[in-house]
Amino acid sequence: MTDKITGGQWTVLEHLAAAERAGETVRQTWLPVSGPVDERAVRALEWAGLCRTVPAHEVLRAHAARPPEARAVRITSEGLDALAWHHHRTDAGRPCPAWTAKAADPAWREIALQPGEMLLLRRYTHLLPGLAAAPVAAGTLWEALIEAHYDTEANRWRLQLDDTGLAGLAHAVHLEALAGQVTARNRLHRTYGFTHPHPVLATTSAEPATVDVVVLEEPPAPAPGPLG
Repeated sequence: MTDKITGGQWTVLEHLAAAERAGETVRQTWLPVSGPVDERAVRALEWAGLCRTVPAHEVLRAHAARPPEARAVRITSEGLDALAWHHHRTDAGRPCPAWTAKAADPAWREIALQPGEMLLLRRYTHLLPGLAAAPVAAGTLWEALIEAHYDTEANRWRLQLDDTGLAGLAHAVHLEALAGQVTARNRLHRTYGFTHPHPVLATTSAEPATVDVVVLEEPPAPAPGPLG
């Protein structure tokens, strides 16, 4: 099992990622294990698969003062992914520009979801293509989920939803309640006052065609002629 990466190890990973981005040749992406690239941190990162080391003489220019057992280190693809994930988690409290723009638009409403409710909405969005009565398209909710930011102090995910998105959220917690879990539906009803269906969507039903019936009067019977 991989242990949690600590603050100092993240710093070393940042150094390695910077070298990877700045290196114009493969050799420049390798760094000697020394100074800011702490040996103990490198060992932990290598154990987790986030970097790899090789003998320094294989990738670095010869240096008389370097001991023969010296090693060089380079970040792996897994390390770059872990660093990107780390940045996303630590920056999650900062709204993206699209979220901020919608916050100033009265057509959108901010909804704060508990982590479990956010998971429920993600599950609902995954299922949307197969839900026959869903009042919202999957793209609408995916956009809201991508733009959502996490408020660490309140332990809430903050989303911006328009009326269609609210209808989708209400439908999601309604389905969850039918399955026996009513907590999310009851909390969102108390906090925001909406239930399913919300809003009431206009239904388009084809009206039966009307046929104008014309009643033709029978012509009057001819008058009887003279008897011959």
